[in-house]
Amino acid sequence: MGPVELARADGGEAAINWRRRHRKDALMMRDALVVLLFSLLAGCGGTQLALQNESEDSSVNLADALADCRNAFPDQIAQAVPRADCIVKAMELSVRPRLQYPELLDRENALRKALAVQVSAGKVSLLERNDQIAKAHRAIMAEEAEMLGAARSEGQGRSPSAVVQWRASNSDACARLGGNSPNCY
Repeated sequence: MGPVELARADGGEAAINWRRRHRKDALMMRDALVVLLFSLLAGCGGTQLALQNESEDSSVNLADALADCRNAFPDQIAQAVPRADCIVKAMELSVRPRLQYPELLDRENALRKALAVQVSAGKVSLLERNDQIAKAHRAIMAEEAEMLGAARSEGQGRSPSAVVQWRASNSDACARLGGNSPNCY
């Protein structure tokens, strides 16, 4: 005699409870599967959102980042090294990924760091640093223009705004007093 026959012999109540319990277990299993499915889908969405946020982080607004560096480290002599590190990081995040020849930016950033150490040690004045950065930047821009000459004739597209801003920065005007403007860094 099986459980159903026993339940019927006892008046049917046990058979009904067994069916109810079986149906309840099936519903709980279905609910668990639905929750698992939604969790997996939410996980995929979370991963996609994290990847999207990561790619947005790489598109740091250069002007804002440089302004943050100027505000965080206003003393260009005492805070020369951390300020240079901040500027280099801003350039690495916003300009470097968009450059066809990032080694040019690397050279400028290496000079920027070396000059910051000299400024903080009192070996180089701010005017001398600004002058050296302006000359180096001008030479790097000439080198980049030469390297890009063939690429532009092949129909290169417009440059991103951070690259355009970097190319326009550190002019000869930055080598004079007051070289703390948004275009001088």
